[in-house]
Amino acid sequence: MRRTIAIAACATALTVVSAAPAQAAPNPVTALKAQFKTGLGVKFSDKFSLENKILSRRTGTFQFGRAGVAASDLTTKFNLKASEIAEMPEDIQPLLRPEQTIKVGSTAYIKGGMFGSFLPEGATWLRGPGAPATGMTGLFGQFINITEPMTLQKLIKKSKRTGSVYVGKITVGEVLTNSKWLKAILPSGGSAAQKKSVVSYKLYVNGKGLVTRLVTSAKGSALGFDASTISVDSRYVSWGAKVSIKAPTEGIADVDELEGLDEFSAPLARTVGKAA
Repeated sequence: MRRTIAIAACATALTVVSAAPAQAAPNPVTALKAQFKTGLGVKFSDKFSLENKILSRRTGTFQFGRAGVAASDLTTKFNLKASEIAEMPEDIQPLLRPEQTIKVGSTAYIKGGMFGSFLPEGATWLRGPGAPATGMTGLFGQFINITEPMTLQKLIKKSKRTGSVYVGKITVGEVLTNSKWLKAILPSGGSAAQKKSVVSYKLYVNGKGLVTRLVTSAKGSALGFDASTISVDSRYVSWGAKVSIKAPTEGIADVDELEGLDEFSAPLARTVGKAA
């Protein structure tokens, strides 16, 4: 009798558990917006590959305010030996040097990279009002920014979720519509063919709905590369960490102080100083 009662009790308990509603997965956009608090941020790293060969690595930090990203600090390094860079055309070599870009508000400060050798004596930073947060190496890192709520919303909407991974496809044009990040990387707005280019992606989230990884891939022509394919693998860590990014206060030069610019570098200088 006791055994019968025990079995019946277990069966009842199992029925109650199975009848409980499944808990909905956290909304990644809601989770992102909850991070928008002054002084908090997230760290990230990118691996940019051409035809499955890593060309560059980028590390960075985003500092949030109540409306989103308020400041950023990014460093890009190319996965090339000094001997390989030396074999490149002389006007390309400066671009392949490590570059750091700090952006606070609407002003970016660029160290190294393309403009390092054109700075006047005593200067280490080039100030660029309105310049991209990615400096001049934006094409060599993640071109889809998951800290933009509208961009993240599009990725979620155009994907299918399996467990903690969202898998989908989106065109460059669809991202460009609302993404200031991609518009800064493609200041010309991209050609008609580029806008039609399809980007495949996998978006990984944790139990709180926060993005931990984004892998994107597309034809090289999507961003203007001759390579058949490009791919970027980005990791996001330390969500909610205290972050304080400050603008440099010493060794600063403006675009009109650059020395010895050639015809190749001048258009880049105009990009950096477009809002000056």
